Amino acid sequence: MMERRQLPRTKVTQPAKVLAGDGDAHNCTVENLNTIGACICFDAGMLAELPQNFDLTFDNCHTFWRCDMTWQDGNVRRVGVRWKLG
Repeated sequence: MMERRQLPRTKVTQPAKVLAGDGDAHNCTVENLNTIGACICFDAGMLAELPQNFDLTFDNCHTFWRCDMTWQDGNVRRVGVRWKLG
């Protein structure tokens, strides 16, 4: 598989929450990240409901990162996101 990232990512195992359009916070784990985006892992049921754009919080809803989903792999329940600026 050819690497397409513009910058290398830092491996982490950071609990986080996705705030999708339904108003609920869904648990996830950030597996790696950089200044452009991240790879996030979910429970099986959440991946089917994930919208294209959502907010991600690392600190229990004190701050938010706007995200655009750039890829998803349903077999391993992971998605790649790009931080949305502005």
